[in-house]
Amino acid sequence: MKAILVQPPFVQLNAPYPAVHYLEAFLKAQGHDARSFDHSIALYRAIFSRPGLAKVFADVEAGLAAGRIQPKNQEGAELERYLSYKDLYLGWIDGITAFLSGGDPGFAHRLSAAAEFPRGARAAALVEAAGGRLGPEEARGLATRILEDLGDLIAYALDPDFATVRYGDRLARSQGDFSEVLSALDSAWFVREVYSPWLSDFWRARAAEAPAGEDILVLITIPFPGCLTGALACARAAKASLGSRARIALGGGYVSTELRNLKDGRIFDFCEWLSFDAGYGSLASILARLGAGDPQDSGTGPGLYRTCVRGDGEARGGVRAEGFQAAGDGAEAGFAAIEREALETVFPDYASADFSAYLAAVDSGNPMHRLWSDTPWLKFSLAHGCYWQRCAFCDTQLDYVRNFVPARLGPLLSAIASASKRHGLYGIHFVDEALPMRDLLAFADANRARAATGERAYHYWGNVRFDPSWTEDRSAYLAASGLVAVSGGIEIATEAGLAMTDKGFDLAGLVKTLVGMRRAGLLVHAYLIYGFPGQAPGDILDSAEVVRQLFQAGLIDSGFWHRFVLTRGSRMMEDYAEGGMPGLRPIDREGSFADNDLEFEGEAAFDPWDAPLVAALETWMAGNEQDQPAPALLARLGLGRSPRTTIASGLIEALIGRAEAELDAWIPEPSRRVRWVGGFPRHSPSGAGKKSRLAWVFRGEVVELKLEPEGAAGLASALASLVSGPEETSYGDFLKAAGLKPESPEARALRGAGLLAL
Repeated sequence: MKAILVQPPFVQLNAPYPAVHYLEAFLKAQGHDARSFDHSIALYRAIFSRPGLAKVFADVEAGLAAGRIQPKNQEGAELERYLSYKDLYLGWIDGITAFLSGGDPGFAHRLSAAAEFPRGARAAALVEAAGGRLGPEEARGLATRILEDLGDLIAYALDPDFATVRYGDRLARSQGDFSEVLSALDSAWFVREVYSPWLSDFWRARAAEAPAGEDILVLITIPFPGCLTGALACARAAKASLGSRARIALGGGYVSTELRNLKDGRIFDFCEWLSFDAGYGSLASILARLGAGDPQDSGTGPGLYRTCVRGDGEARGGVRAEGFQAAGDGAEAGFAAIEREALETVFPDYASADFSAYLAAVDSGNPMHRLWSDTPWLKFSLAHGCYWQRCAFCDTQLDYVRNFVPARLGPLLSAIASASKRHGLYGIHFVDEALPMRDLLAFADANRARAATGERAYHYWGNVRFDPSWTEDRSAYLAASGLVAVSGGIEIATEAGLAMTDKGFDLAGLVKTLVGMRRAGLLVHAYLIYGFPGQAPGDILDSAEVVRQLFQAGLIDSGFWHRFVLTRGSRMMEDYAEGGMPGLRPIDREGSFADNDLEFEGEAAFDPWDAPLVAALETWMAGNEQDQPAPALLARLGLGRSPRTTIASGLIEALIGRAEAELDAWIPEPSRRVRWVGGFPRHSPSGAGKKSRLAWVFRGEVVELKLEPEGAAGLASALASLVSGPEETSYGDFLKAAGLKPESPEARALRGAGLLAL
């Protein structure tokens, strides 16, 4: 069957979002003709082009003339500046987007040296902060600010929901009434004036490519709430162009979380199916039903798996869900097995992706923060789901968390190699919920083996848990094997907060993990949460103070504060339903559409913290005021009077001292695997009566050991064997071969200069 997979706007600008490419690979493996299209980057490039901006300015001017746009105060002054700069924006825009997508490197000198370029508020602020002149190395940041200024223009004058460099910002609350979604679909400037006309051309071209009369399977992913309106517009246009030939399924993270309790069947005016969870089993069941000649989903064909269709309810149709019970011995079990097999073995080669279209936007000067936006990455997963599954706030009842399925390394490596060869990219962003250590170490081994054969090694990063599996030696080995950065959840950075969220580690354990990562040279990003039900103001302040000290000590490089959102699929709600969580009082309005997010009594008390916490974090990420206690900074940033922090000013430094002592004193268990990441050891035999010399380079420094000739020869042989790896040598066997004892000075010297026990 012919299948068209679509990522609707807007998601990231720097690389393809992976969902459609995973499903494309799955369909191709089943023998179907599948191709993915990223409407997100296509529409962004269409708007931020000379013709696109000409329409933007024309619509703004028409709105002003008709009185639909009423300039006010400072926004009015900014609007005047945009309109005055219209010709400059039109003249510069194609050069800016070409430059950000990797073309015309010399444009950096042109932009940084230009006396006249369009300066909205963001671009002007960047230039002013640089003292009025930027260097060529800062040109990408300036180009990004110019695009952000134009995004502000669109949001102010034409479409308040429009945003520029963003990663699918979620809605503040679940949208419980589908009528409001339908209203936005018809009223939003972006959909009405830009996307819908573009979609008409797109689907007309797809119709011309397909044989007459042939059904076309259209799969549209909705990873974030911000993609919903675009997805519906895309589906509507597909039906308008293809008629009954279009067989449409909507899926993705938004569907699998927000629409799990759907009651309003009107969404099936836009599609035939809603596919839940990973999508492989649902898609296989849809294809089986179509193959059995039941295109109307009358229920007479094979059963569907984790799929919703229009039901026979009141009004315009209810919802019928199929295949959500535990799989038995029938077709449902078969589709469950298909899904698990796909999770283990299906990976994209990104054959349909055009990486030259994506933009490397520099929306932050922070080196860790920039990983999300200004570098193109190949996105893969080492595992589906999370191996921990206990964090109180997380959707532990939902498949994307609770169904932990590690990938098979062979198919993954094959897909990565194919994608790298095709696109010339060797950077990988692992998008796991949390990278499992066993599989990460196996990937590192394979990456080193690849390099040893003369192939180019990969560099990679991803989300982790700051748990005890991250020992110092493992961090060092992964860093030496291509890992450049990690992001992970600290959430509430206090002992009480870590216990409240059930993170599985305490503050001392967190610091010990971070010290090991710092020694390895890894960049670290921290996810932070505030506003838990019953969380006292003092605990939020204490958490902020600990975060400040972590920045001051260099243990984290960037972070992001999340306002806590209570969800139906969380462990907290599971505990609440069983009579636990006595302090939690959810407000359940039971909407008929998206209702995964819940309000709770007392959450308004956290509103005053929103802006000050974000501003404080931005200050610390910029390297400023890290030596000042958090309460004083938060007060200046608008929090006002707050309780005193109970965190001692030297808490993190004390925990660092304790962690370093423990790490330095650690003697590995004999059963641990060992790896060598230092330079090749060179053995210089001695003359009669003199000690022999072993020397190598580790992290830029020459290391040498002088030993008796017999001992030096044995150690040199053991190290040479280890360097030639990758056989599974244990620490105990290595020491035996080297003639060393675990507590010997030579063994300790080796462990600090290239010998790692995993």
